[in-house]
Amino acid sequence: MKSSPVEYVFAEELALEACGGPDALHVRDHARYVFKAVHEGAALAPDDAENLTDVLGDPQAFVNEPTEPADLRENNRLDITGALLIHACRTGDPGLVRRLRQVSRSEIYRIGPLLPIPAPCLLALFADLGQEELPIRHAAMYRVRNIHLQSDVTPILDIIISELGSPERRRGLVRKGPAAEASLALIAYSLSLKKADGLCERVAAAINPSAPAPSALRTLAALYAVAEQFDRVTSLVGQASTRAEVIGGLYDAISAIAWNLENARPVPNARYPFDEAVTLAEGLATNAGHRKHVLEIHKRLNRFRFRKATFANSPSAT
Repeated sequence: MKSSPVEYVFAEELALEACGGPDALHVRDHARYVFKAVHEGAALAPDDAENLTDVLGDPQAFVNEPTEPADLRENNRLDITGALLIHACRTGDPGLVRRLRQVSRSEIYRIGPLLPIPAPCLLALFADLGQEELPIRHAAMYRVRNIHLQSDVTPILDIIISELGSPERRRGLVRKGPAAEASLALIAYSLSLKKADGLCERVAAAINPSAPAPSALRTLAALYAVAEQFDRVTSLVGQASTRAEVIGGLYDAISAIAWNLENARPVPNARYPFDEAVTLAEGLATNAGHRKHVLEIHKRLNRFRFRKATFANSPSAT
């Protein structure tokens, strides 16, 4: 069978322009064109991919003129990094992924390739993540939540779980930081499994019993709720420094399941145990702070039920 010819996007000129073109706006337009073409299926010629990667590592490239917008350099780098990352994932080139991590450390995790990522490229993208700065790890864990919709993130599960001990900032049920994003990524991943028991065991094994990280306990509570092991959720109360972590895990599980259903993504391993989770959360609440968290759970469920009823009564549902 004769294979179809590869369609290459013309990118040689972009590498030359970025190294000293007279107009950064023109570079922007060309970078956007290359990114769009690669995103839609075109390939980069090997020499062009190498030259563009070298340009990203050149501190003198993309230097703006005084009259040009200050964010041009950043946006141009982002578009070129995106084109190269998609090209690397599509062609299965982990070497290029590793090179991009060196030359585009602040841009690479701002791109969500909407295509399956081969395991070698996935490992190259996230290996040794713990050595990176906190903002980069935060962006990387946020990106996992998008990647798992297209790719099997099983090869990097240990990397994600290890981030549960990272710092995070909290205000009520809302969290920010690598640990928070890793937690949400694991919960989202668990909803794609037929049985979440094995994932629960891996997370439980990674928790330090003498000083359990709050985010790890909250994640485990959410995973137990997804697996409908509510007796195990209750058993975490003795390990947690506050019951808010366990109630927060129930909130995360309900939110994740509701989001999946709102976006027509059935949950294979759950019969949507909303009532059981709410009843347990209400039983765990012993102070005003806990009851405020339970109220947030009710609000989330009410939003889900309202959207469900609205869809059921819409003309498109009939």
